[in-house]
Amino acid sequence: MRVALARIRHVAGVPSGLVAAVAATFYLLVNALTSWSAAEFGEWGLWATVVGSAALTTVLFVRWQHQFAASLDPLKLDQPGTAKLAARRGAVVLVGLDSADPGTTFTRLLATANRLEYLALIATPQSEVRGVVPALLGPLMAVSGRTLAVSNIRVWDRNEAEAMGDIEQSVTEAVDWMQRHGLHASEIVVDVTKGRRSMAFGALIAADRAEVEVQYLAAAWHHLDNKPRAGTEGFSVVSEHWDGVGPDSGRL
Repeated sequence: MRVALARIRHVAGVPSGLVAAVAATFYLLVNALTSWSAAEFGEWGLWATVVGSAALTTVLFVRWQHQFAASLDPLKLDQPGTAKLAARRGAVVLVGLDSADPGTTFTRLLATANRLEYLALIATPQSEVRGVVPALLGPLMAVSGRTLAVSNIRVWDRNEAEAMGDIEQSVTEAVDWMQRHGLHASEIVVDVTKGRRSMAFGALIAADRAEVEVQYLAAAWHHLDNKPRAGTEGFSVVSEHWDGVGPDSGRL
């Protein structure tokens, strides 16, 4: 029940309270217009209710917009996250079907996250069939020169790629697992570079609820060649929750 209630706190990214207020205001407005057309003076009490509902909706909207102003401000989008990644202790990584291809971002992540202790892979049955996860934990990790204790690596591989709820639940469990081992929320990052768009949305919802930052590998794009510009790749944070990495970090 707790998980179900948490999932309906937002509808398509908008707080459910705001959605309900908009729906109620619209319903009351239709009733008021109907009443106005049926009588010369209308129902003034109903109009007063409409005005009150509209005012409440406005307050909720302003509050929501202010809460997410940082992530909506173009100047604050895509903050470089490479320096933070170097200090992270835990990484939750979305696994795509091409995650083990040459030049994968996984090796770059391992090379950058110098203090990485815990790794969670969020995969799908399709990626398991293709042997993507064994490739990530075998050859690619060996090439990177990084070693992690087997007990510090967990794989969630029963997620349907199009089911946001599956990914949301798996990411939540992965974050909880790391926090039970003493990691602060600022020491964990969710990497959404790979995986389908629906997987990324589910991961974003779970990470935002846990106040864990989300990153992806960004690069300047060469539109004529239709490929990233060489040397411009870097990890970027979608939205920041913390001013640093570690238990002493403060909320932004």
